[in-house]
Amino acid sequence: MFHFRPIPFFGAVAALLLTGCYDSRFGEPDDDGEGKPATETIAALRDRYAGTPFTVTGDIVVTGRVASCDRAENFYRTLCICDAEAGLEVMAGIDHLHNDFPIGSRVTLSLRGLAVAESRGVLQAGRPPAAGSGYATNYIGSRAALGAVLVRSGEALAAPSPAPLAIPALTESRCGTLVRIDGVRYTPEDLSAATWVGYKRFTDADGNAVYTYVRRYARFADAEVPAGTVSLTGILQYDAAGDGRYILKLRDENDCTH
Repeated sequence: MFHFRPIPFFGAVAALLLTGCYDSRFGEPDDDGEGKPATETIAALRDRYAGTPFTVTGDIVVTGRVASCDRAENFYRTLCICDAEAGLEVMAGIDHLHNDFPIGSRVTLSLRGLAVAESRGVLQAGRPPAAGSGYATNYIGSRAALGAVLVRSGEALAAPSPAPLAIPALTESRCGTLVRIDGVRYTPEDLSAATWVGYKRFTDADGNAVYTYVRRYARFADAEVPAGTVSLTGILQYDAAGDGRYILKLRDENDCTH
């Protein structure tokens, strides 16, 4: 069963209304007589999330391929894993993840004791947050703690292929996965310097817009955004709090090509 954190009265009412979306078997170990953990797909985990953060109490694991890289430092102490058409961000909390978990490595994540929540449309798994924290999950925080829940399941690398999608075809269910959008041009919204840092607006031939995001500490943050028609690749996010825009979080400057 789930262990939910205390929430205000109105949130509790909403949670009660959503209980029909939960599968009470989730959080319970499977009953195969051998004590093996139950394996969930990332898509199934996302379906069970239903908008309310929870802590997993059962022996549940998910598997996937690493799709992000922190080498260029646009992903900070996290990695994204994908399984078919669903993605999950692991709040690792350590640096140089690309050394142990390079893009394309297959990994298995044990969810017992981890909090599952969502940020910018992306499903996340990490430590339960401290009391009073403004975040839904916390970093796992140490190499030993990460090694106890996340392991490589095989040495062969098979980099996930980005899903080629047009901007109107983007959906929230795709958040956390690797997506490629072709035939877009940088269309700045102001006269600030045309470097990658922050949010940059790109539009297709029909005027549909998608944004990129690059943190100021990324190694390519100060590089110029290319002019002309380009293809963009990145981990898909969704900004529901803003104007409902979709965002591609680039892994490095090679995620923008002519």
